[in-house]
Amino acid sequence: ANIGRTREIWPCQDGWVSFGLRGGKARVPSLEAIAALAGLGPRDWSTFDVNKVLADELEAIESAVGAFFATKRVAELYELACTTNLMLAPINSPKELYESAQLAAREFFADDGTPARWYHWRTNIHSGVTQRAYPRSLTPERRGGAWDGTHILELGAGAAGPIATRYFAEHGATVLRIESRSRPDFLRTGAYAEMFDALNAGKRSISLNLKHPEGHALARRLVAEWADGVAENFAPRALRGLGLTYDDLVTDVPDLVMISACLNGQTGPHRDYPGFGGQGSALAGFNFLTGWPDREPIGPFGTITDSLAPRFVAAALGAALLHRRSTGRGAYLDISQVECAAWTLRDWLKAWRRDGVTGQRLGNGHRSGPPVHGLFRCAGDDRWVAIACWSDDDVAALWSVVGADGDLEAWTAERTPLSIAEELQAVGVEAVPVQDFGDVHDDPQLAHREHLVALDHAELGPGEYERNGFRIEGAPSGYDRPGPLLGEDTEWVLGELLGIGRSEQDRLHAEGALD
Repeated sequence: ANIGRTREIWPCQDGWVSFGLRGGKARVPSLEAIAALAGLGPRDWSTFDVNKVLADELEAIESAVGAFFATKRVAELYELACTTNLMLAPINSPKELYESAQLAAREFFADDGTPARWYHWRTNIHSGVTQRAYPRSLTPERRGGAWDGTHILELGAGAAGPIATRYFAEHGATVLRIESRSRPDFLRTGAYAEMFDALNAGKRSISLNLKHPEGHALARRLVAEWADGVAENFAPRALRGLGLTYDDLVTDVPDLVMISACLNGQTGPHRDYPGFGGQGSALAGFNFLTGWPDREPIGPFGTITDSLAPRFVAAALGAALLHRRSTGRGAYLDISQVECAAWTLRDWLKAWRRDGVTGQRLGNGHRSGPPVHGLFRCAGDDRWVAIACWSDDDVAALWSVVGADGDLEAWTAERTPLSIAEELQAVGVEAVPVQDFGDVHDDPQLAHREHLVALDHAELGPGEYERNGFRIEGAPSGYDRPGPLLGEDTEWVLGELLGIGRSEQDRLHAEGALD
């Protein structure tokens, strides 16, 4: 229920809400709003650093905020969040998801209550407009990656968008990020710099001022003359304000392929609701399910919507690009990160709809109630092994190793996770070590599959970059460069791609179009 030093999940009169009491530019309005509601005195929240504030001061802030939440109902707080752009989300159960006005407006559920859709696909009415040459289908003789020759223009920030386009960069596409020096991606700053680098390996970056007429025009030229697809994950109002929505761009490119992936999608009463993956996890139901049955919800470690949604986005973008390649028709895809996450919980949702049973937090248990299912402490500091027996035969196999009169926990406590896993797997029992990143780095199976790619970043130095978990026969994949410096490829884009001479580039720099 905490992230770092501060609480993330708070009790209310009738449930729980997620609210991050953390700093950063994007959170300042929410911190100012909650401070006023909780009766905290004035302070400069733009300088609030949870890692530097004194313990007594932090305790006073949390006490006041917690007391305010305790007097309110969850629905009351969520209504407040939707009307004031407060980054607060309810810890939803299936009941709240089925009652959601946002999901109803986007027809997430079918008439029978089954989750029906995780995307909205709009095919362009124009057809046969294939003015650009699209990459050929992959053949065994082809030496490039599966998406070799494909050009993707990326606008956005954070994790959810960049993770999706990273698949394409790994498999041969040229992915170009449009960025701004005046409003850089928040992951580029401070402690997040290495995360930005990891999530954007293999990509390129151009720095443009999209509010400058000529910067805006350059972005539209890239869409019209170079890009095969456009991917963005801004809040809906951002591209509306910049004049770069699908409806704006399709006037220049009738066969445009574009995908938008924000928290709640582009439509519905809560489309402009702000939030990060922490709020998405709560809205989608993951926080409600994660934890122990007799304790508060704790939520999954990390922001689950930022991890799940990009996989859906990548599949949808690939489908749209292939659709245009075969039909000549463009497409626009509107994806909600919350809906993607809720889709993965559809069995849980359908069970509630059918039987009225709300699945509860189970800790390390399993709803099927297998004879053995959990994590067991091993020899060493904070070392564990996961073991699951699903049948009486599995249990018999387990005891054949442990000993009929043995104590499983005592047996695992004297052994290493890997030795336990190997011994139990040999007799057909599911068992795997609980690995940390050090274990993963040295894992022989990952080494065999060349999972880590060694590259040298101009500012961060040598590093190793994870590949994704699939390979395509006959199509090499990987990364030939780390994440880009901000605007690192501006000169290449202007000169090589758009044919703009040096003197004109200098003028654009001087006049602020290249921010």
